[in-house]
Amino acid sequence: MSLSEFHYREADRLANAIEEELKQIGRWSDEPLPMEAYENMGAFGGNTMAFEQWIQFILLERIRDIVTQQGDFPTQSSLGAYAVRVFDGDPQSTTLHRLLTTLDELINSIHQTPIESENTHSTVTLGDDKLPDVVYDLIEVLHLYEGEDLESQLQTYDIFLSNGSPAIRPEVVALLLKAASRTANETSRKRIEEAAHSVQQGGRAAAPYNHEEAMRKHRQEHKKNFPELDL
Repeated sequence: MSLSEFHYREADRLANAIEEELKQIGRWSDEPLPMEAYENMGAFGGNTMAFEQWIQFILLERIRDIVTQQGDFPTQSSLGAYAVRVFDGDPQSTTLHRLLTTLDELINSIHQTPIESENTHSTVTLGDDKLPDVVYDLIEVLHLYEGEDLESQLQTYDIFLSNGSPAIRPEVVALLLKAASRTANETSRKRIEEAAHSVQQGGRAAAPYNHEEAMRKHRQEHKKNFPELDL
């Protein structure tokens, strides 16, 4: 299996988005779990912790460790299917469920063969004139980001632009403008519109991604939040 920078970056971005959504809906815990909670916890932590706790303390840590170590992702992910059962009837969970489903699609796409169906498009191919399906999922949450997190998200579209043919530019512009129209934060809205204009003119959506700097910030943040863990 060959993993690209795209897979690691998107996994990291989705982990950040999931964390922010848990905080937004008041389901992020500032207190660590007792050590007993990690023993015989079962699938998705169902024996010893709430699903939201499993997402915070198990899933996000695993994803970020994979990204930091440039390791292998699981062969299959079914977070979205499990979330349907857990969050049934919970109106606050809509965005969280969407993010988990998008993470499923990203992980599962790594192990798919590109000929499953001519109507699906889940891979990133050099010179492709179509955007992968995951882009349309990611654009649905772009309006939730601000500041550095928004810049990181915008860098994603430069990956597609650099790998795809010029034919995808109008679609990227249209998606960015769609996201801008849904953005409540005025500064973020203008930044997304600026990115769309740049792409329309043949430029980049954001400044180039600095992997080493991003990993350094992640390790510092992780150490601050979990000082008892030895990284």
